[in-house]
Amino acid sequence: MTIKDTSSSVDRTLRLIEIISHSPNGVSLAEITEMTKIPKSTVFRLLEKLLNYGYVDLDRDTERYVPGLKAIDIGVSALLNTNIVDASIPYLRDLSEKTGETSFLGVHSEGEIVYLYKAEGTQAILTPSQLGSRRPVHCTGLGKAIFSGYSNEFILKVLNEQGMKQYTKKTLVTPESYLSEIEEVRRKGFAADLEELEIGLGCFAMPVYNFTAKVVGAICVSGPVERVLSNESKLISLLRESAQQVSKRLGFVPNMMIK
Repeated sequence: MTIKDTSSSVDRTLRLIEIISHSPNGVSLAEITEMTKIPKSTVFRLLEKLLNYGYVDLDRDTERYVPGLKAIDIGVSALLNTNIVDASIPYLRDLSEKTGETSFLGVHSEGEIVYLYKAEGTQAILTPSQLGSRRPVHCTGLGKAIFSGYSNEFILKVLNEQGMKQYTKKTLVTPESYLSEIEEVRRKGFAADLEELEIGLGCFAMPVYNFTAKVVGAICVSGPVERVLSNESKLISLLRESAQQVSKRLGFVPNMMIK
């Protein structure tokens, strides 16, 4: 077998693995052949090799192929070794480059938001949020985005424990107003902080999901409130794309969401 033939065989094998791994109900030999346009005999031969090595399994009752334990082990190992910071860095840098603003990655810890990464764009201004710093959940876009994935009972517990300090006249200071805001975030898919923590600053934020469809953090784009509002549509579009890519890196599949 020549090098070219070997490369072609590897490409085809990887294509089969991708198709099977993205078919929640399994996939038949005929369906794989139709999708790949590879000769049926070749598909069958490659599937037999994958079966022998444990990368796919065959449900003998339905004659449909599903991911094997070997493939699942590799996938889980990759996910467990994917750090949210590492997964976010390239997309936050790209987000800041495209918007010119500052972007952040944050996670929830003991009732507060902890900033884990920061990328600055060409128009970035100084902000009070630095790596490792903590901010309240009730008046930050990151906090709202993350808490949109939590139960109302848990949210109320945190608010009662941490309190709702007023930082500006726009800060939400009652659990009722905060829960109402969280419902809006769930409906729209993004959160906003428009001078709720500091006068003159605004941001939009979106949650990041992992392979269990759990919210594990959030990313945001931040800048002068007037500039953020005037570019709202563009910023939200780019932010959504970035959040989806980070979530994808963490193994999230959109149809895993339970409505």
